[in-house]
Amino acid sequence: MSGLFACLQAQPVLTPKNVALGGGGSTYITDYNANFYNPANLLIQDRKRSTDFGLMVTGTYFNGVQNFTDIDQQRNNFADYIYAFTPDAYLIGAEDVDEILNNNYVRNRTVSRHQTRFDVTLLGLKWQRNDKAYSIAIRNRISSSFEVGKGWYSDELQTVNEVNRLDRTLRHRYQSLFEVSFGFADNFKFFTDMTPRLDEFTIGVAPKIVLAGPYQQAEWNNLYYQNDNGGYDRTQFFDYQAAGNFGSAVDEYLNGASAQDAVTSNIQDNVFDIYGAGAGVDVGFTYLITYGSDLSTISETRQRTQRSLRVSFAITDIGFVMYNYKGIELNNSESTSQVSNLPTVDPTKAFVGAPGQFLSYIDEFGLGNPFYSATTTREDGDQYVMLPTALHTGILFEINRVKLVGDLSFGLSNTAFNSTKVVASAGIEIRPLQFLPLRAGTQLATELPSFFRFGTGIETRLVDISIATQFVSRTFKDNPTISGVTVAAFQFHF
Repeated sequence: MSGLFACLQAQPVLTPKNVALGGGGSTYITDYNANFYNPANLLIQDRKRSTDFGLMVTGTYFNGVQNFTDIDQQRNNFADYIYAFTPDAYLIGAEDVDEILNNNYVRNRTVSRHQTRFDVTLLGLKWQRNDKAYSIAIRNRISSSFEVGKGWYSDELQTVNEVNRLDRTLRHRYQSLFEVSFGFADNFKFFTDMTPRLDEFTIGVAPKIVLAGPYQQAEWNNLYYQNDNGGYDRTQFFDYQAAGNFGSAVDEYLNGASAQDAVTSNIQDNVFDIYGAGAGVDVGFTYLITYGSDLSTISETRQRTQRSLRVSFAITDIGFVMYNYKGIELNNSESTSQVSNLPTVDPTKAFVGAPGQFLSYIDEFGLGNPFYSATTTREDGDQYVMLPTALHTGILFEINRVKLVGDLSFGLSNTAFNSTKVVASAGIEIRPLQFLPLRAGTQLATELPSFFRFGTGIETRLVDISIATQFVSRTFKDNPTISGVTVAAFQFHF
């Protein structure tokens, strides 16, 4: 077994290409998936075609509390994180507790961060006409991210800023979104005409209709500081927002139902239910300059770009969702109290971020249950939530059959999909044969584990079949663990 200690990504789309190249994509995703990353790239002619069509581009990413080298065991582990919570489903032994502490809380870390992600582009179509490009794409994406304080697994105090404290923070963010996106890209001739002819400045916009599934944004900052009286000063802050089945479960719980009954009766494996709607837009800019014998920017015969330098900037997920079913908001402002002893917890019950577990976990172990003491600011009403907006910039250098890419991304807020921490990715693509891409990449960010990514495929003039995998290991001596797979099996070009 090998553990991960954090991986929160501002990665707007999962495709075999960008997963294999480290997780970026602002410069090199050019098919209909560019709608969700940088629609300006719809106009880039990186292969000889005028139309792209695809079905079922699927990808998963998994960053668990524990991970397993056995594939079947890891698959079952992944299922435990995405299926509805059931009591006593995540029991671990003393050895597991030690492994979690050693792997997830290294270098005096007090909180571990984890994420589970699933994407599927159900249908995509892109076509080019002269100096314009159009596209439509339909996808569903689901993300669950959570943070767990070390104090849930150990009563040992840690020295932070010369103060001994115990961190029992618990956060869980979950969101499911369905999107129908319409992309458009055009040459920005005002800038292009001011520069040499072997370049191109493209702008793209992709408005979208958004249907929203279950939603939860839960945060409980819960810290214990050792005082001079032999006891502890407890500081806590609680903020809870939810809609859909999460909201109905909490509503039922606050009206007298047990946590187990509230979760069991409301939170099922129904991630595809719709609880709201909204709208958004993704926008992007790309500057492309060719060199050497590459004349694709001025060619009228749709020449493939082979030697180029690209620089891109994009903003994704500008918009909102209005939840119209069981919207609820609870909060407790920051407060400090004194306790003589640390409350007892059970470290053999792991928190894995399964839907409904946040409520059950706090009900069982939360001293002074914040659900009961919180102020209800909204209950069973419409709730507006901003989409997970993020900024992206990237660069690509291409020479014949070699591409070098790099990206920077960060979210404007902490959500199920994004982190406000800057994430850098880098990758390389080599084609020993024109139809055979070999890709590798990595991602660098605060609190990321050691990992590496690979991908390949068969890309003919008419059909593409692509795959990418992500492996992680705590050290280079550990056996690698598969933590992500992305497949595109039905992509056609005309």
